[in-house]
Amino acid sequence: MPVIKVKLDRLSQLVETVSTEDLIDLLFRLKVEAEVVQDKEEGLDYVEMEVNPDRPDMFVGEGVARAVRGLIGAELGYKRPPVIESDVRVVAERVPQRPYIAVAVVNNVNVDDDFMRELIQFQEKLDETLGRRRRRVAIGLHDYDKVAELAEGEVVVRYANRPVEEVSFEPLPIEREGGGRIESGGEVRASELLAMVAREASPEYKAYASLALRDGEHPFLLVGDKIISMPPLINSAYTKVEPGTSHVLVDVTGTDPIAVHKVLDIIVSNLAERPGAIVGSVRVSAPGQEEVHPRLETVSMDLAVAEVERVLGVRLEADEVESLLLRARYQAEALKAELIEVEVPPFRVDVLGTVDLIEDIAMMYGYDKLEPRYAPPPGIRGSISLETRLARKVRVLSIGLGFTEVLQLVLTDPDTLEALGVAGEAVRVANAKQREYSILRPTLAATLLRVLAASQHAEKPVKVFEVGEVVRFTGDGVEEDLRLGLAILDVEVGFEDVQAPLYALLRALGVGFSVRAFKSPMFLEGRAAVLSIGWVGDFAWLGEVNPRALEDLGIRYPVALAEVSLRRLAEAMAGERGGS
Repeated sequence: MPVIKVKLDRLSQLVETVSTEDLIDLLFRLKVEAEVVQDKEEGLDYVEMEVNPDRPDMFVGEGVARAVRGLIGAELGYKRPPVIESDVRVVAERVPQRPYIAVAVVNNVNVDDDFMRELIQFQEKLDETLGRRRRRVAIGLHDYDKVAELAEGEVVVRYANRPVEEVSFEPLPIEREGGGRIESGGEVRASELLAMVAREASPEYKAYASLALRDGEHPFLLVGDKIISMPPLINSAYTKVEPGTSHVLVDVTGTDPIAVHKVLDIIVSNLAERPGAIVGSVRVSAPGQEEVHPRLETVSMDLAVAEVERVLGVRLEADEVESLLLRARYQAEALKAELIEVEVPPFRVDVLGTVDLIEDIAMMYGYDKLEPRYAPPPGIRGSISLETRLARKVRVLSIGLGFTEVLQLVLTDPDTLEALGVAGEAVRVANAKQREYSILRPTLAATLLRVLAASQHAEKPVKVFEVGEVVRFTGDGVEEDLRLGLAILDVEVGFEDVQAPLYALLRALGVGFSVRAFKSPMFLEGRAAVLSIGWVGDFAWLGEVNPRALEDLGIRYPVALAEVSLRRLAEAMAGERGGS
């Protein structure tokens, strides 16, 4: 959960008429756990708040105060901030690794020391949450007046890839690993900066440095011939925001167009809460399209009063629901007795449906006023399925037969399945990050044999079992199955060594079956069998693993293996009980 700190004096001024004790209680009603802490070095009190990650609009004092003022009824609803056309124009070239950019100007922000700290904190929390540690979105804040000075005329910001060996700029300080900051002391080549980060920077900055570098090129924001940002790594010192900055230019770049414009809307909406602030729109020209930012788009929803009663168990009139939504800082109007038209502000990116509106209504109404009602249990009682009971029983029986249980992932590597000759049955992962976990096992043999390969040094025999899921292609599509796998590795081991414990296990379960020869590339020819039960059909397979497969997997000893479909076995046992 993101934790933010705001000076108590500043937050009190933003909220105005609320005492400190009442403020902490009000924040709790907004799902924010807060306490007053003292900074021993400064001797000042701060409100430390643990904010839900789905409320990024409350990662800064202005957003927190806006919510509190609504809760107490000091301010109601949402009003779009004043927007004028700025004199900034953005030209975006093709940047395939981070193709999206949105830019806006907020005038009359008037940054002081306290707000400067919060602005940095606000940016960091957005980077970590919605930005996915800058992989999805990265934010740049600039002193607009300094940007205009660099432009010396029309303010044109260019977003483009440039070779890191050919461009230089003066970066802001970067956090050093172990504490402190890396100061460039002037202009450095971008490639040298990346090398410096790799050697000395904190782990976070080392990760940022590799996010956008492709074939020796990196995205930059340029004004004239000056670089003002190297997203997502660092901004330049030329346009540094500091106490005394009046107007702020915000850039958001990333890989997700929706996230980029949403993050910009959140930042602009909160900066616009500053007294006298005016938003300046910016035209962004990109290959094949042109957009104006910020969008500050609202979302319209219709909320039925009956739905509120169904979810909360409280009967409210339409005008009461409207009032509660206004306090939650939505625009709301009762169209008729049973329907409310709601306008969701652009900074409320967490609102995905009417249930989110109802949650805010409950917060405004007060959870403490909601009285619990007894709901009698339904007539149907839950119970453990036969399949689950069977899985528990075969675990106990397998341990009793001298086997050791192993637990492994359903994901495995394609090389193992190729060696076993069953790769054609496997379901592959579309966006696999590692080859070792790029395919779903169609048989427990795939993972049991990997355990045996790593256990060859152990005292023989090595006897392991696993109860787990397999996923495989069949003639009818994809089949999921719960199976038991038994495997034995020894200096000498044969078909009978795995047959005996398997038959003992099935006898203990009271299962009758028929046996016939079985051919599979996984098993040695003539040394494998399949077990069947009446209408259920084949439910178990056993045999000596093909020596070629063992050689490919680096296993130097023979292995005997059995596999049982617990799903089919449970069906057969249920059928027998039903028949009796």
